[in-house]
Amino acid sequence: MKSIEALLLAALLLLLPLLPFRAAASFVTPGEVEAVVDSIPAGWPEAPLISAEAAILIDASSEEILYARNATKPMYPASTTKLMTALLTIENSSLKDIVDFPFAATNIPAGSSHIGMRRGEQMVLNECLYGLLLPSANEVANALALHVSGDIDAFVSLMNVRANQLGMVNTFFMNPNGLHEEGHYTCAYDLALLMKACAENSIFTEISGTQSYVHHADELLPKDIPMTNTHLMLRSSSEFYNRDVICGKTGHTEESGYNLVTCAEKDGVRLVAVVLGCKSGDQYVSTQSLLDYGFNYFRPVLPAELDSSLSMENVFTSSPLSLPVPEGALVSIGRSDTVLVPANVEFEDLEKSIEREGDQIRITYSYQGYPLGNAVLTVGAAAESDPVFEEKDVEPLKHADTAQLAVIDGWLVVTAAGLILILIFFIMLLASWTLPKKKIRH
Repeated sequence: MKSIEALLLAALLLLLPLLPFRAAASFVTPGEVEAVVDSIPAGWPEAPLISAEAAILIDASSEEILYARNATKPMYPASTTKLMTALLTIENSSLKDIVDFPFAATNIPAGSSHIGMRRGEQMVLNECLYGLLLPSANEVANALALHVSGDIDAFVSLMNVRANQLGMVNTFFMNPNGLHEEGHYTCAYDLALLMKACAENSIFTEISGTQSYVHHADELLPKDIPMTNTHLMLRSSSEFYNRDVICGKTGHTEESGYNLVTCAEKDGVRLVAVVLGCKSGDQYVSTQSLLDYGFNYFRPVLPAELDSSLSMENVFTSSPLSLPVPEGALVSIGRSDTVLVPANVEFEDLEKSIEREGDQIRITYSYQGYPLGNAVLTVGAAAESDPVFEEKDVEPLKHADTAQLAVIDGWLVVTAAGLILILIFFIMLLASWTLPKKKIRH
């Protein structure tokens, strides 16, 4: 028998033109982000009190905004800029590359962060990433930009292109290190998206999450260079240490204040917290408050286990053809797709809608109109033994006195019936989701 999954997929594709289309994130505007933040519903968990001038907390899986303050306000990023430098370097280079340090790299302002690299020296790219992300070395950022693009201005252009690809809405880079320039800015929302992308890269998380690293003298660079992570939540000896934090980046200039971008994971939930424009020490207190808020007042749910709206039982049992119900699900929700909901909200309280993103069909879940996340619909194989999908061996029809009739295989008839039922099912599903529902009073 032909794969039933392919047939079901064909039926789903027939529905694509009828479904709402969601544009890619790169077309989101600051106003749209703020509109989402402003729509946080009544009854949302009470937000923590923090001192950051701008901040945001998102679920790294769905990009659901759990908390925001001045999320799209332009702010000076300082060395959080190096998140983009690291991401582009990892995406466009080999860890075994040899990185040169010409004068254009080592010419940095006196007193700015560095690891003491001198003009004409070289370092393996992998170790350069440690120098970039742990002690936040500015000459390393310049050297990596030159290594990737051959020219710092060309690399900066690449940074801005990548920012657009990630859906960042209010960012403009002018250098790869974050040293202060008036036109060099970003926002909390954008840094959260950037951190999410970085944390999805295992090379980045391994390096950025390291407490300390030492380059030992070798033939390429005959001197020891100790490096310590400036992110205190990653250092076990610090009063701000948090075992749930997996990676992050600090940033500070006189103009920016103290900035901190942090990714933490606990019980299968990954959060990204960004705080900008803090006073010394407050960046850690504010970040800890945001992480506690996210982990304590929100919980992950699995729609695949809780959403019964995709059941085919009603469609089959109500059919005038009295067809048997297939044992396996014909369409299903991705088993790993999670939605983060407020702890005081039940899954049954969520609204949902079906939409498409490219060639994918998604269910979007929301609470009082506020988007919480989505899950992808997949085609599940019904057991081939199910009678409605069982392949039949049928003798071809013949007529003795006329030209041979077209051969009609039994399985094609059954398949057509199955596709019709699936279309009916989706029409009923869409209708059930769009019709107003009576609220139950408890």
